[in-house]
Amino acid sequence: MKILIVSGTFWPENNPRSFRTTELARELTRLGHAVTVLIPQSSESRADFVAQNPVEFKSYVRVPERRRFLGISLIDRIIFRLLNQFLSYPALPNMNRVIKAVATEGGYDLMITIAVPHAIHWAVGKLYSEGKRIAKTWIADCGDPFMLAESGNYRAPAYFAGLEKRWCRQCDYITVPTEASKDGYYPEFRDKIRVIPQGFDFSEVQRASYVPHQVPTFAYSGVFIPGKRDLRPVLEYLLETKSAFELHVYTRQEEMFAPYRDALQGKLFLHSYIPRLELLEKLSTMDFLLNLENGVAIQTPSKLIDYALTGRPILSLDSSRLDTEKLDAFLRGDYTHQYRVENLEQYDIRNVARKFLELTEK
Repeated sequence: MKILIVSGTFWPENNPRSFRTTELARELTRLGHAVTVLIPQSSESRADFVAQNPVEFKSYVRVPERRRFLGISLIDRIIFRLLNQFLSYPALPNMNRVIKAVATEGGYDLMITIAVPHAIHWAVGKLYSEGKRIAKTWIADCGDPFMLAESGNYRAPAYFAGLEKRWCRQCDYITVPTEASKDGYYPEFRDKIRVIPQGFDFSEVQRASYVPHQVPTFAYSGVFIPGKRDLRPVLEYLLETKSAFELHVYTRQEEMFAPYRDALQGKLFLHSYIPRLELLEKLSTMDFLLNLENGVAIQTPSKLIDYALTGRPILSLDSSRLDTEKLDAFLRGDYTHQYRVENLEQYDIRNVARKFLELTEK
C-alpha cells in the first residue's frame, strides 16, 4: 500500500504529535508499506532513522514559531499570543505552504494528516473541496479538538468554524485518541469519528531496577497551564506540610518554579526535557509519578501511557481542587487510589497501526 503522512513534527522532536507521526511511519514501513512523510523543513538529520526505516521524506518551509516584532521580549510575547489566539498565527500562513506541498502529491492508497497544527487539515480540506484528491482514503487524525472545547487557555474564535467544517466534510474518517474526545467535534460529523489511541513501540522501553527511596521520591514530566494543569498548588501544600520528599520535574518551564526550588531547599529538582526513552528509564526509578489533570474531559494526556509503561504507581490530581488526603497517602507509601491505565495493550503501535489500516478496507 502507498501511504502519505502529513504532519507538523517528527523525530527527534519531543512531543505527542511527533511520537504519533514517527511511530506510525516506522510501523507501517515495517509492515511492508511504501510510506512518504511530508513535514516541515528541518536542519535535523534523519539519516539514522532512514537507515533503519525506508521512509521517504518530503518537506515544506514552515513559518517560524516565534519571531521578533518590536525587539522587546515582553511585548513580542504579547503580540505573538494575540496573533496566535485571534489569527491562528503561524498556523494560518502555514496552511498555504502545506497546500503547495500537498498539491503536487497524488496516487496514494491512504493519507493520514496529523494535527496539531490543525492548519494541515485545513490545507488538505481546501484541496479536496477543489476536487484534488490525494488518496483513496483520507484519515484526519486529531490529538486535541480545535473548535468545540477549550484547549489551553482560550477557545478558538467562531470565525474559524468554516475552515474546520470544510475538512470535516471532505475527509473519510476523523480519528481521536479517546471516546470522550468525540464531544469536541461538530455533531454532524461524529459518524466519521473512530477512536484510535496513541501508540508506542513497547519493545523499546527499558525499565531500571526499582529500589524504594529513603524519602518519597516522585516525578512529573510535561507542560503546565496556569490555573489548570498547574503544579503550584501542589508545591504550596508541600511547603505548608514540611513533608520529607524529593520531586523531580522535567519541563521547558523551569523558570516558573525557580522560587519554589529555593524555598523547598533541596526537595525540588528541575530538569530540562530529555529524549523520551531516556526519560522513561529515569521515571521507572521513582516511587510514584504525578499526573496533573487537564480539567477537560475530552483531552487525556498521552503521558499517562508513558507513565504506565514505567510500571510505577500514578498519582493523578486536579490542581484546581487538590485532594490533599490522596497526596498525603502517596507520601506515606499508600498507593490504594493510584490511577490505572486500563487495557495497556491497546496502545501497542502494532495494534494502533492495524486500526488505521482497517479503515481502508471499509
